[in-house]
Amino acid sequence: MREMEAIELDQRRGETVDLVVDYLRRGILAGEFAPGQRLISREIIEQIGVSRGPLREAFRRLAAEGLIELTTNRGASVRRFSRDEIAEIFEIREMLEGLAAQLAAKKIDLRDNRRRFEEIWAPQASRKFTSSQEFIEANRLLHRVIMEISGNAQLSKLIDQMALPVVMFQLRRLMSPEDVTKSMQEHIAIAEAILAGDGQRAEDAMRTHLRSSAARFMKMPATAFRPGGEQ
Repeated sequence: MREMEAIELDQRRGETVDLVVDYLRRGILAGEFAPGQRLISREIIEQIGVSRGPLREAFRRLAAEGLIELTTNRGASVRRFSRDEIAEIFEIREMLEGLAAQLAAKKIDLRDNRRRFEEIWAPQASRKFTSSQEFIEANRLLHRVIMEISGNAQLSKLIDQMALPVVMFQLRRLMSPEDVTKSMQEHIAIAEAILAGDGQRAEDAMRTHLRSSAARFMKMPATAFRPGGEQ
């Protein structure tokens, strides 16, 4: 009987941890918790009504995902990337998302891929973005649908592991209107190649876009980055 009670207790604890992880992950990715912001245990416990045990386990999981950092005597904080870390992330993105764009172009006429792509792209193609925040969300949707129609689940997992929404939230406040315009022009080249089914052109356009994005971000002031790494 005691063994069954212990199993049920572990299951309930696991479910609570899952809920806390989901709550914090959604808040981080939505920008409700800013990069570098401390996550105060007492405040979170009061907000969602959990005990310290599940919260500590949730922190450990999110640290393993790369979304938060655990520091002795400081506790948990939303991860903030250094200049070098962001440069490295964009190098990896160029390789992985270049492949995803190539695959998406080759598979654009399979199943309902063209319809799904156009549903995301058509509203963006003619839109004038009034803020970098709006553009970052549109950017996320476009890159996400490309990953989805690439049909490579392992590729999507690798991209998800790089905490890209946190990176973009960290940088988006400093994107100028000129940055948004240039990035949008690069998106047009990617979309046109994918819709034409031209895999090589789509890959080249995606790699050019990410290389240009990295160069723009590297020009941002030191205050945009976590100390501890300069290019």
